[in-house]
Amino acid sequence: MGRNSKQDENLRAAKLIRERKMLSNNLSNLWSSIIIDELIKSNVTDFFISPGMRSAPLVNSLLSKTDVNLYIGIDERAQAYRALGSAKTTGRTSTLICTSGTALANYLPAIIEAKKSAIPMIVLSADRPIELSSSDANQTIDQTKFYAQHVMTDACLGAPTEQIGPEVIRNTINHLLFRSLYPNKGPVHFNIPLREPLDETLEEISDAYISKCKLSFEKKMQTSYRSPIQSLESEVIEQVANLIENTEEGILVIGSLNPSMPKEEVKKFIKNLNWPKHIDISSSLKFNYSLDDQIIPTFDHPEVFDTLTKNPPKTIIHLGGRTTSKHYYRFIEENPEIELITINWSEQKEDPSQMTDMRIVSQVDQFCSQMNKKSFTSTSRINIDWKEFVTKKISLIDSAPLCYPYISKNIVEILREDSLLYISNSTIVRSFDNYISKDSKKSLRILTNRGVSGIEGLMASAIGSAEGCKKYTTLVIGDISFLHDLNSLQMLKETNASLCIVLINNSGGGIFTLLPIAKNEKLLPYLTTPHNFNFKKNCEGFDLKHVEVTTSEEFTKQFTMAQEKEEKIIIEVKVDNDQNIEIYKQLKTLKL
Repeated sequence: MGRNSKQDENLRAAKLIRERKMLSNNLSNLWSSIIIDELIKSNVTDFFISPGMRSAPLVNSLLSKTDVNLYIGIDERAQAYRALGSAKTTGRTSTLICTSGTALANYLPAIIEAKKSAIPMIVLSADRPIELSSSDANQTIDQTKFYAQHVMTDACLGAPTEQIGPEVIRNTINHLLFRSLYPNKGPVHFNIPLREPLDETLEEISDAYISKCKLSFEKKMQTSYRSPIQSLESEVIEQVANLIENTEEGILVIGSLNPSMPKEEVKKFIKNLNWPKHIDISSSLKFNYSLDDQIIPTFDHPEVFDTLTKNPPKTIIHLGGRTTSKHYYRFIEENPEIELITINWSEQKEDPSQMTDMRIVSQVDQFCSQMNKKSFTSTSRINIDWKEFVTKKISLIDSAPLCYPYISKNIVEILREDSLLYISNSTIVRSFDNYISKDSKKSLRILTNRGVSGIEGLMASAIGSAEGCKKYTTLVIGDISFLHDLNSLQMLKETNASLCIVLINNSGGGIFTLLPIAKNEKLLPYLTTPHNFNFKKNCEGFDLKHVEVTTSEEFTKQFTMAQEKEEKIIIEVKVDNDQNIEIYKQLKTLKL
């Protein structure tokens, strides 16, 4: 027997009461629920929460959700880098949530790195309403447009009001997420002033507004954005194809590539082109190739630089962003007759040498996909036999005391296929960039923070990456970077992810001792931040396993065991800086 209209009306009324109690206690709660709901509908699942009261409605709106990943972090700077690392490895837009005041300021270093590295992130910064922030109330700063040019875009709708409908809130979220992905990936910012009550205290909301919000919750998504077409005109492809066919001395350079970008079309283009190639460590492709594939050793070695100067290419095709080697750019500057073609999708100028002849604005994989439809018959006549030179390098490194080149070489050789390797900046990233194998190949997923090459947040970034990809992760980090990120030891202790952290301790800022400025003995201590720290007690204070090694044999043994067991461990590698400098000096003297 069917229900009468009175029964239906009572059921609808009861349902409305339940809905109002669940998500509509007050406008701050309701707006927060709408924001979180639209993020989840837009496939945002990774939320990185920093503690604080003003953001309570946003966090509370997440607690009843399923199929979301919630990460709590005490240190806002570390939490932002954690979100950065996660976005790098997943390709998804990470969401940061913080309270008002200096909290969002602590996110700034990671936001800058995300902008420069094209990593999608969204910051939801809770704020105090205008009547408080404009009167110097406690814990207030001007949070509107706070990140300025370091975000793709930002928004602020003011404090919750019934004059702004739910469709406006949702549409704003949709547009922010779109801008985090197109036309370039990067961070965005939504500042959200919230008035008290911040808890679930009941306040009057009109039935009309409740009904309007209810409909918005039932809708799949407010505004669905479609990605723009990014293919190049056929004339551009023909022009590059003709240039390749008419070039007898060409070199291919692969710079930094976005971690989440598919690499198959790039690999296919590398194979089809079959030119000598310099592959940067930040491309994540370097160790897929060996000397058998016409790999050029690092431009940083004087012998390599001089040999190529005597046999310069007529054309360089450069895919992706900047290279780690600054001497590559010096090589271009000193050989202005080279025709330099660069391909990357970026709003940055990306031309350190100031010598680019043609800039093709395209996603690298899209360019390669279109070029792969062409067949190339020409091959580069640049054919330098580097094997004897590289053999000498490997022999010297294998017989050396514990030093950066030995550590990077052995890590690459020991890591299993498809391992995730996060590499710190300064000497460490250059050491990996300088290594090349004679004949072995290995697919490693390599991540770096090379956007602005900061030394902070590396441990937090690696933790976020490990959590995102759910794979055992190796981080190689220097002692000064480790000092900058000590708060992340608490994060490391509490995460379910497992990491092997190789902490290279050479007592401070060793890269500067490898440069000519090291001759200035008075200035050097101010650059190198010398110290005598041992990090054992720091690690043990967080109940983290720590081992110290001082010899090459010990390092190889401990690192191999860690990889086999996939244990959470910090391997502190004590490197004698004088011995390390001596090895670098010897390496630079090697000749073809």
